[in-house]
Amino acid sequence: MYLTNQFYLHGGIEKILSDKINYLINSLGHEVVLCTSEHKNENFVYPLSNKLKHIDLEIDYNRTKSYFHPKNIVKSLSHYKKLKKTIINEQPDIIISVNFTPEQYFLPFIAKQIPKVKEFHSSGVSQSKGKSIGGKFKSVLFQIFKRYDCVVVLNRDEVQFYPFENVKIIPNFIKLDKELSVINKKKTIIAAGRIAAVKQFDHLIKAWAKIVDRFPEWEVKIFGSGDVNLVNNLKRLILDLNVKNIRLMGSTSTLKNEMDMASVYAMTSATECFPMVLLEAQASEMALLSYDCPYGPRNIIEDGVTGVLTTHNSIDTFATALESLILNQDKRNMLGKTAIKQVQKFEEKVVMEQWERLFKSLIK
Repeated sequence: MYLTNQFYLHGGIEKILSDKINYLINSLGHEVVLCTSEHKNENFVYPLSNKLKHIDLEIDYNRTKSYFHPKNIVKSLSHYKKLKKTIINEQPDIIISVNFTPEQYFLPFIAKQIPKVKEFHSSGVSQSKGKSIGGKFKSVLFQIFKRYDCVVVLNRDEVQFYPFENVKIIPNFIKLDKELSVINKKKTIIAAGRIAAVKQFDHLIKAWAKIVDRFPEWEVKIFGSGDVNLVNNLKRLILDLNVKNIRLMGSTSTLKNEMDMASVYAMTSATECFPMVLLEAQASEMALLSYDCPYGPRNIIEDGVTGVLTTHNSIDTFATALESLILNQDKRNMLGKTAIKQVQKFEEKVVMEQWERLFKSLIK
């Protein structure tokens, strides 16, 4: 049984979860239940096997406020009761919590005989700095997370934030085409992700503004949707800086095609745990350029071999590195060809075998 909040919005968690569920059902023959807390009767954003059983608990959290807001705490009591009833009725062999909804705090105390796994899909660096309410109560959260049978993080650098014996590293994976053929590349730079402060797309806009006049034949495309205010702020920044050849594209269902045609993938995030989009860019033989932010990119990109890592939050350094890639087609080609070989260690079957071994160890 997988637990998450919703499955109707585009996102990295939703994409990897859909691939896991379909593999578990179609390739390994498992029965899977997806239990959402607030799906709102929407269509699934990514295709899921018709053998999947979906249960929505219909908890209407106020997403404009913290889960620790008094009104949401009251709703979490209903969440607890409904989830407990669902678990008792379904009697799953294993339960996996994959998101940051309140159930991650009370799940270990429900049906204690059933093994439970907590997956972390974002970096623990924010909690370690105490910026969130969760960070302020870190010691309490540690006691809760220690009660899970296993805590899964996406890369080795995240282990430091969860000093437990029950921590395991299992990365995200990518489904590779049988024939990895890439067409001629256009002079296009791509960035993608939800429009959120943590993605720092404003850094990319500012970096591009520093060099765009020297490369009028190149363009930047930013794909993704999200916070309307942030989208408007990015549009305003583009106008204020009078930046040419950069577009906010919104969401797309054809990002793979866009990547196949583009030359450079650019990432200027504040933090990234294990960005699926970098694997997708590697599979499209793109040259990767990323801030060396905590901690995902360095666990995917080998600097100078499969991509380029630049000083975290240094817009000037990023602009210089981007200019260097634009000027050096041979380097772009080399990075892309090396990356497409390296990404195969994150292939679906390889990673799902790790999950299968974990499941078997928990229910033996």
